[in-house]
Amino acid sequence: MKPFLSWRLLPLCAVLTLCVLSCKKNDNPTTPAQSTTATLLMNATNTAADASNIESQDMEDVVAGDSSTDCRTITFDTSRTVYPHVRTVDFGSGCTGADGITRKGKRITTVYADEMTASTGTKISETTFDNYYVGNINITGTVMVYIDSSSSADTLILKSVANRTLTSDDGDVKTVNGTNYWKRISGGSTVNRHDDVYEITGSDYGAETLDGATQITWTSQTDANNPVIKPVSCDHRTQGAIDVQLQIVTGGTSNFTEHLDYGDGSCDDVATLSINGGAAKQITLPLYFWPLSL
Repeated sequence: MKPFLSWRLLPLCAVLTLCVLSCKKNDNPTTPAQSTTATLLMNATNTAADASNIESQDMEDVVAGDSSTDCRTITFDTSRTVYPHVRTVDFGSGCTGADGITRKGKRITTVYADEMTASTGTKISETTFDNYYVGNINITGTVMVYIDSSSSADTLILKSVANRTLTSDDGDVKTVNGTNYWKRISGGSTVNRHDDVYEITGSDYGAETLDGATQITWTSQTDANNPVIKPVSCDHRTQGAIDVQLQIVTGGTSNFTEHLDYGDGSCDDVATLSINGGAAKQITLPLYFWPLSL
């Protein structure tokens, strides 16, 4: 899945496209209320998917080593091999990565201990943000990483506890919070850890405030039978699924259940999505128009 931060409702042309597609799929025309609900639902779906991508970006500062192949600059104070040390990833005034996303500002991570030798329960790192933007979205908050209690010498499991606030340039706000567990299932043989592959389980939750009013609340949970797979070498989550509960509170309350499946292991942005137990449809993330009729 390709990292992306969606925001606000879609432009009028996209809403019109949504209406046309819905009319093609249904004999009855789409009402304005249906169109608004579909657009909000699409935005909320992207938000739930974005939570996973933001998590991947933050965890990169812990698990991806110290190499950089794009326009960002990575520095250490004092040294990567001395604990504690500070790792600063500086995107400057604008840096477009291999994932096609432009970031600016800094992610600053204080690394307290080596995750390969630290004991259970140790706080490994804490990440904060300095004037950090993904696209036009300002991200603030903290991400703390610990050695999970189920970790062992043979199996590294990291626990990430994150509380983030995303603010658009017009003042609208999303909250993205969660606790997730990163279990290394292969790799560990290189210094920069580009061969590492992680199995991710856990949950996220948040809300979206538009024009001063909460319009969407959501929770997501990794499918226990199909955990998410994230190779360090890939910009996408390549396998696994999440179950999402969405509540849209605009013009009355509407509840939806979604199942988002990242695929078969291919490094791409293709996924499948089903709503309220309906048939799964192939999609490309992020959603720019609604592919499923309501």
